[in-house]
Amino acid sequence: MSQPLMSVVIPMYNASAFIRKVIEQLIHQTYKNIEIIIVDDGSTDNCGEIIKEYAKHDKRIKLITQKNAGVSAASNTGIMAATGEYVCIHDHDDFVNLEYFEKMANAATLTNADVLCGEVCEPGWSFPEFKHIEIATSMADKIQMTHANAFNCAWRYAYKTEFLRKTKLLFETSVCGAQDVIFSKSAIVLADTVATVPGAIYTVRDQPTSLGKNKKRKAAGITEDTAKAWKRYDDFITQHGAKDLLEAPDKPSETHTFKLFNCVIFKKEVFPRKKRYFLFGINIGTYHMD
Repeated sequence: MSQPLMSVVIPMYNASAFIRKVIEQLIHQTYKNIEIIIVDDGSTDNCGEIIKEYAKHDKRIKLITQKNAGVSAASNTGIMAATGEYVCIHDHDDFVNLEYFEKMANAATLTNADVLCGEVCEPGWSFPEFKHIEIATSMADKIQMTHANAFNCAWRYAYKTEFLRKTKLLFETSVCGAQDVIFSKSAIVLADTVATVPGAIYTVRDQPTSLGKNKKRKAAGITEDTAKAWKRYDDFITQHGAKDLLEAPDKPSETHTFKLFNCVIFKKEVFPRKKRYFLFGINIGTYHMD
C-alpha cells in the first residue's frame, strides 16, 4: 500500500462558528491524499454555504446534505460515501495537527492494520501517548494497548474501509450521546490487527453545541430501539469474550506508596497525562499533565 487515500467524515450540524478552522486544518495537512466528506445533517445556519465556498477551490471537499437524522445517521452517510482505504470520523468543532494524516498514512502503509489508534488532546482527560508504532492482535493486547476500556471516542481511530464493509460496522442510529461506545469498541473487538500511531494528535474542543451532547436529543433518544441496541452490544462483547476487558477500570502505569508500620499512608498512581494521590485510602486530588 503506497500513499493510501484517507477519507475524513465530518457529520455537521449548525457548525458555522467552528467549521472554518476544521477545514483549514485539513486542507493544509502535510499529507495531501485525503478526501473530506462533510455531511450536513439539516443545519439551519450557513455552515453549508461555508463548505460550498471551500469546495469551489478544493476538489477534495465533498458536501452531502440530508434531513436532520442525528449524528449517527450522518456519520453512516459519510462512511458509506467514503472511497479511501481508511476512514476517519471527525467532529465538526475539533481539529487535528497538521501532520495527522501523514502519521496515519505512514502507519497504514507499515502495518496494514484494520484499525489505527492516534493520540488525543482533551483537557481533563488522560488519553495515552504512544512512543512507537505497535501492533496488537489478541483481544487483551488490543484493548490494553489502546486503553479502549477507558476511552470510547470514535474519532481517535482510523478504520480500514474494507474492514468496515466486511464487518458491516456502522453507528447505531437509535443511540445518541454514547454512539461512539458501541461503534469504536466493536471495531477494536472485530479488528484482526490494531496499531498505535504516535504523533497523530486529535484535539477536542468541548463545546455545548458539539454533536451528540444535546441533552434534549439524548432524552428523546431513550427508546425501545435504544435499549435493543445496547442489548445487542452487550451480547456481542460477551460472545467475543471482551466484556470483562472492556469494562475493567483503567490501570495505572506506576504506583508509589509510603507505608508506616505496614500501613499505607500515602499512595500515588501514575496514568498517561495524570497523577492521582491518596491519603489513608482517600483520593485527595488528581493532577493533569496537559
